[in-house]
Amino acid sequence: MFEIGPSYGWSLLAAAFMNIQCTMASIGSFSARAKYNIEAPDMGTGRQSDKLNDEDWEDLNRSIRVHMNYVEQLPTAMSSVLICGLFYPTLAGYLGGAYVLGRFVYGLGYRKEAARRTFGFYLFFLPLIGLMGAAVVGIEKSLWLHYSK
Repeated sequence: MFEIGPSYGWSLLAAAFMNIQCTMASIGSFSARAKYNIEAPDMGTGRQSDKLNDEDWEDLNRSIRVHMNYVEQLPTAMSSVLICGLFYPTLAGYLGGAYVLGRFVYGLGYRKEAARRTFGFYLFFLPLIGLMGAAVVGIEKSLWLHYSK
């Protein structure tokens, strides 16, 4: 069906950077919680956050959302870059790298102001669509070749 060659390393590298970046976002979330004295399990919307003024509450929640949004998307991004890489390893590396760059821009913008996340969103979401689409095409081609014999 497919062979894993040395170029699959690009997919693995993109996946590793996704993990690193998500971990860095968790550090940003933890730092914001520490800055505003918000202890677990309060996620910025509980009783402890009631003591914050609107500006501090919004800052805390933006930092938490940057991390949580990454956590929500990580299974899709990770599986897509790894599956796509089985069929199109160089493409997966490029799209995975673009995804990581888009996530970086998204996080920077979102931490400053919620409205500033839009450009970064497109920078990571379009490569994600490409990864998912290429993964499906690769699987379909592989199945077609196998079952059309």
